Amino acid sequence: MKPLLKPAILLLSLLTLTAASPALADKEDELNYREARRLMENGTILPLQTILKKVQGSILEVELEHERGLYLYEIEVLNSNGTVTELEFDATTGKLVKSELED
Repeated sequence: MKPLLKPAILLLSLLTLTAASPALADKEDELNYREARRLMENGTILPLQTILKKVQGSILEVELEHERGLYLYEIEVLNSNGTVTELEFDATTGKLVKSELED
């Protein structure tokens, strides 16, 4: 698969999942696909593809959330050693704000 197709497919999967699951989209801190697209188009957040360039490993899950006054991309990654890491990136700046090894 071409390198640029992976992020596009991932974003499409994320948007489809959010659109197909009203309960997920209605959670207070998670944003639906329409809001995510609007924020990206008006320059409030960086495109997901920009953030994914900073991630090593296999992407398991991606969420865009609004917490503590910040827009955050929360990404779960399967590492080459079999562990899972949860990463949080500031969606506005692209800065990694949290990295946590999952149990």
